[in-house]
Amino acid sequence: MLRITLGILGVAAVATAGDALWYELGVEHRILAGIVHGALLLAAAGAVVGLASDRPAAGTTAGAAAGVGGAVVYYALAGWAGGRVAMGAAWGSVWLLLAIFSGRLLRSRPSPWSVILARGSQAAVLSGLAFLLVLRALWGPPPEGGRSYLVQYGAWLFAWAPGLLTLTWARRIDENGR
Repeated sequence: MLRITLGILGVAAVATAGDALWYELGVEHRILAGIVHGALLLAAAGAVVGLASDRPAAGTTAGAAAGVGGAVVYYALAGWAGGRVAMGAAWGSVWLLLAIFSGRLLRSRPSPWSVILARGSQAAVLSGLAFLLVLRALWGPPPEGGRSYLVQYGAWLFAWAPGLLTLTWARRIDENGR
């Protein structure tokens, strides 16, 4: 459990570093930048999911693929559905992809599709609700004194933890039969 906890702390750090790059360097919101950002961020999340199966390298690759998939969903929808709808769809698709990769590729015995879809949906809903609760802190207008990356870090930790814990605890339940 310590490795998973440290991994979740690491994902929040990667997300915060990504925000710092976007904000401080003035990275323009372009498709290629979004896809690269998604791949790098979700590679970290995938590594955590892979840790639960003792396959962090495979999880990193799967996570990067989930990040590209989520970014493609976002950019495919953003133009006509709006940013909020596109972000919700991308966030949900990322969790479903992570659940699929976890359940079918990272485990020695693949999980049934019904279990995979249930876990992915649960991870998407729980982390999505957490994300909505901290959305203003993450992407709202900066306070007068400027952004606090410690606040960003805490908000990302709050947003990522429910989904990652859902996917990694599910692995332990499967292995231990309880």
